[in-house]
Amino acid sequence: MTDEAGAWGPEGDADTEQLAMPAQSQDAPIEERPVHVARAELVLAQPDHLPLRRVPLQPDPLKHFADAFGELREDLDDRASVVIDLMPVTFAWRRHRVRQAIARERRRSGGGGGGAKGVWDGLRDEAMGGRHTSQRPASHYPTGPLELTDRRTEERAVAGKLVGSEPAFFVQVLIRASSEIKGRPQEHVRALIDCFDVFAGENYFKVRGRRVGFWYLGADMWWRRGDFDRRFDTGLFAPKDRRLVTAPELAGLLKPPSVHCRTDNVVRSGGLIPAAPRALPDFRHQVGVLPLGIVRTKDGHKAKGVYLADTIFSYFSGKAGYGKTETAINQFIHLARSGEGCFFLDPHEDALNRIKPYLTDVADRVVEINLAGGGGERRQAGWNLFSMEGLSAEHMEAKVTAVVNSFASALGWDERNDRALSLVTAASQSLVELALVLPPDIAPTIFQISTLLCNDEWRRAVIPYLSRNWQDYWLHRFPKLASEAFTVVTNFIDRLRSSSPVAGLLGSSRSSYNVRRAMDEGKIVLTCPAGVGDKDRLVANFMVYDLLQAALSRKDTPAHRRRPFYVFFDEVQTYDGATKGNLAATLEQARKYGLRANLLNQNPKRLTRATRDAAFTNSSILSSTQVDADAAAMLAKEWGGLPDRDTILRLEKYTFLTRVTLGGEVSRPFLVRGFHVDELWAPHYRPDDVAQMEETIDSSLRRRPVAETIAQLDALDEAILAYLSSGGEDEPLPADGSGGPYRPGSVRMHDRRGAA
Repeated sequence: MTDEAGAWGPEGDADTEQLAMPAQSQDAPIEERPVHVARAELVLAQPDHLPLRRVPLQPDPLKHFADAFGELREDLDDRASVVIDLMPVTFAWRRHRVRQAIARERRRSGGGGGGAKGVWDGLRDEAMGGRHTSQRPASHYPTGPLELTDRRTEERAVAGKLVGSEPAFFVQVLIRASSEIKGRPQEHVRALIDCFDVFAGENYFKVRGRRVGFWYLGADMWWRRGDFDRRFDTGLFAPKDRRLVTAPELAGLLKPPSVHCRTDNVVRSGGLIPAAPRALPDFRHQVGVLPLGIVRTKDGHKAKGVYLADTIFSYFSGKAGYGKTETAINQFIHLARSGEGCFFLDPHEDALNRIKPYLTDVADRVVEINLAGGGGERRQAGWNLFSMEGLSAEHMEAKVTAVVNSFASALGWDERNDRALSLVTAASQSLVELALVLPPDIAPTIFQISTLLCNDEWRRAVIPYLSRNWQDYWLHRFPKLASEAFTVVTNFIDRLRSSSPVAGLLGSSRSSYNVRRAMDEGKIVLTCPAGVGDKDRLVANFMVYDLLQAALSRKDTPAHRRRPFYVFFDEVQTYDGATKGNLAATLEQARKYGLRANLLNQNPKRLTRATRDAAFTNSSILSSTQVDADAAAMLAKEWGGLPDRDTILRLEKYTFLTRVTLGGEVSRPFLVRGFHVDELWAPHYRPDDVAQMEETIDSSLRRRPVAETIAQLDALDEAILAYLSSGGEDEPLPADGSGGPYRPGSVRMHDRRGAA
C-alpha cells in the first residue's frame, strides 16, 4: 500500500536523515531542501503458532489505513508506503516441519510407529476439518489465551497450521515515510503502525528493535538503513525471523478496499462490470464493422467494433461532454467513408464542423443543410415541404403527415390542441392539393399557411382548386372560428419567416434537397437547424419527419433493393415532443424499409414513454456514459442489475457501458473507452480542402444566395394569386360542386402528370 502524500512511524523517536532535492521552480534559483525520512519494520510479537485475530471484512480494516494516508499533505511533499511481502510456505518445507514434529513425538513415545502415526492422523484430521472423523471438530484456534503446558503443545499447533488446507506464508512488513517538515514522518509512521492493532489477538505486530536508554534502536539506525532500503526498494524477502501466518489471518490486507471502506481518498474500481464478449471483432477500418472503442481483453486493450449486419437500432445516453457525440461522429465518418448512405442531424453545428474535414475526398456525395448563421449572401439549398414536382396524389398524405407531426412534436401538441392540429392539417392538405395545380416555379411553401389563414381574397381564389371536402371546410367551418384560433399557428410561421437562413431554405418553390433520393443513392447528409429554440426545434422536426416519411415511401421498392440508410439524431428528445409517440411508431415502421436509426440524448427519462420503450426493446446497441441517479437506476434495471446503479454513476469521462448484439445474441454490458476522432481518422484530416468541398456542394445541391430566394418568396403570394385569377385555358369547377365530383388536378392549367 502506498500513498503519494503519507506515512507511518515506529514506537518512540526514530533518527531521521536529510536528503537534498532540487527546487521545482524555474524562476527562482535552484535551492536544496531537506527531506526527512522515517522507517519501521513490523514483526510478530509472539511465537508463530499463536494466531493473529481473524478480522471481519465489514467494516473494512483498510479504512484505518486510508484515514491515516488521508492526513498527508502534498504541499509538504509528504510520501508514505506500507509494503507487505508474503513468501508462500512450500510443500517440501511443510513436510519437513511435520516430519520433525512426528520424529519428536516418536522419540517421546518410545520409538513406536503407532504413536507417530497417531500424531500424524490427529494433526491431519484436526487441520483438514475432521475428514476422517464422523463429526467436524471445533476450530483449532482457541477463543481464549493459550496456555502451553509443554513444548509438545506448541509443536502440535505449528504442525496444525502446516498440515491444514489454508495457505500459509512467511511475512515481512516494511514502512517508510518522508516529508519536508521535521517530525512529520515519525508521526505518520506511528499513525500507520496503530492501524495494525486491529489484527492483535493471541499474536500481534510490533516494531522490530529495542529501547536503550533514550534511544530506540530500530530500522532508522544508520547501520540498518541500507538493509531496510534495499529490501524496501527491490522486494528482497529477508526478515530476521521467518514467522508463519495463514491467509485468513491476513485476509483484510490481501484485498483492495471494499465498498465498506468509506473514505474519500480511495481509488474505486468502478464496480463490477462483465467482461467484453470474446466474439467482438477487432476494428481495423474494415467495411461491415462499426467502431465502438477501446476494450480490455485478456490480451490487453484493443480497438473493437460490432458487425454492421447485427446493428439495426441503437440508443446512446449520457451527460454532455462525456463522449457520446464523439462516438457517433466516429461511427458516422466510418459509414460515410465505407460508401454507406448516412444522415447526421446536429442541433449545434459543432459536430458538422468536425466531420467535414474528414470527408473532403468524398465531397461529391455530401449534401449539407446548415442554417447556423450567415447573411443574405450565404448560399442555401431549396426545400419546399409542399412541393409535388414529379409526384402524384398518392404522395399527398405523407407530405401532410410529416408537417403535422413536426408541429405536434416541436410544440408538444396533444388532444387538448385539436383545433391547432386541425388548422395545420387543413392548411397543409390544401396547399399540397394546390401544388398539384400550379407550375413548380410558383408552388406554395410553408409560408403560404399564414396567407391561406389570414388573406380572404387569396383563400377565395384557392378554394375552387381544392377537393370537395376541403372546399366545404374553408367555406363553412373555417369562418366560424375566431381569429385568435389560428394565431398559435401563424405566430410560428412568422417566426420562421423572420429568420433569413430558414426563409432561404423553406421559401423556395422548387426543391433541390430530396432526402428520398439521398437514401437511394447513398448520399452523406449533414443537417443543422441552428439551435434548440422553439423555431429551431420545428425546423429540426421538419427534417426528421420528412426523413421518416421518405423511408416509409420505399414500400414501392423491392426489399432486396432498399439500400440501408444510417441516421444519427443527436438530442433526440427535440423530435419527440408529441405525446402520442409518433417518433417511436414511425421509427419501428421505417426500419422495415432500410432505415437504421441511432438516437442520442443526455437522459432517457426525457423521452416519451413510447420512444423510451422502443429504444430499450428494439436496440441492437444500448450504451450509456454517466447519467443522473434516476436514469442510472432505469438503465441498471434494463441491464438486469449488472452493472448496478452506483457503477453507472461512477463512470469516468469518455468511457461508457454498452450492450451489443452479436450473431443474434445479446451480450451483457461491458466497458468501452471511446475513440477520439484524431485516433482513427488523422490521415484523412484536410481542413484546407473544406472551402473547395463547399463549392462542390453548392454545385451538386444547386445552392443559391439566400437573398435571391427571399426576394422570390416576397412576390410568391401575388404570383400564385395572379396565376389562379387569370383563368387560363381551363376553368375550375364551381365551388358548389356542379359539374360532378371534383378531384384535385382534374381541371388545371398545367397538368404535369398528364392526367385528366
